[in-house]
Amino acid sequence: MAAPTRRQRTPRTAAPRWTRHAAGLGVLLMLAGAAAAGYHYLSQPGRMPLRVVEVSGQFRHLTTAAIRDTAGAAIDGGFFTCDMQKLRNAVLAMPWVADVSVRRVWPDRLQMRVSERTPLARWGDDALLGSDATVFSPDNRAAYAALVRLAGPHGSALRVAAFYRRAQRAAQLRDLQILELTLDARRHWWIRFADGLTVSLGREHRDARLAQFLRVYPRLVADPARRPARVDMRYAHGFAVQWRAAENAEDNPADNKIREKV
Repeated sequence: MAAPTRRQRTPRTAAPRWTRHAAGLGVLLMLAGAAAAGYHYLSQPGRMPLRVVEVSGQFRHLTTAAIRDTAGAAIDGGFFTCDMQKLRNAVLAMPWVADVSVRRVWPDRLQMRVSERTPLARWGDDALLGSDATVFSPDNRAAYAALVRLAGPHGSALRVAAFYRRAQRAAQLRDLQILELTLDARRHWWIRFADGLTVSLGREHRDARLAQFLRVYPRLVADPARRPARVDMRYAHGFAVQWRAAENAEDNPADNKIREKV
């Protein structure tokens, strides 16, 4: 008998590579579409509301209740849609707030860390100056009437604060307490001390002139019977002194002002 012949199989052909790529792309598009649909659903008004605002920080003038109220009024959406920059700016606008950080915590919480301003001085007649040289106007300014008074043109707060810090350290070495420091409209520097003495430093070489004044100060107060009222340091090789009124000042006013060389 003849041997049976094997049935020949038709070889399989592999799917084209482009079809596999197309299938993978289709899956990715489906996942992206599902994610977009989910986000769209969750971002609708009323979905995922922010229910809790946590506030942390050390406060003397601020209160957590006031910060929560301000933040609550600025919340304009849910967990995903709330404008975080708008919220942060609203809290930063509070007079005593120096900085604030805000972050979302799933699923309905905001965590806020707030730092409070520290007043360095009074600024002009109706504001305070923070330790970061920021001018601000809180309601309780009267509580800081004993602070040194600084003043200057608009935009000069950082410059004035920096010079005040240097001048304060230098003056303390002579047991002098600065009561006022002013940069006037002509950009002239003035310092008034707690004992009433006023020093004019002019526009230029303010640090050198202040150092020169502090060097000669012991000579100016050496005589207890004669105390300086005003010292003008704007001279190239000396300074002018106006003494406090004395019994003989009315008889000879010219004696009340002298110029000395250094």
